[in-house]
Amino acid sequence: PDQSKLRWRCRRGTKELDTLTTRYLEHFYEQADKNEQSAFAQLLTLQDPELHGILTQGHQSTDPLVISIVRKIHSI
Repeated sequence: PDQSKLRWRCRRGTKELDTLTTRYLEHFYEQADKNEQSAFAQLLTLQDPELHGILTQGHQSTDPLVISIVRKIHSI
């Protein structure tokens, strides 16, 4: 998906999720390889409670690309 569509999908149910997902999009998405970009797009398909758990509550994903995305989000 193009970045404008992803930006729209970054708009979530809470300001916190909006901020975290947009942070990745703005700082890392363009430089990411196609696999990581695809993993980010897939991450945005999750329901807010599941996404919130992964991004803020330390719920672990088994996908190394998702783990990398979460680390990048928290590195800023």
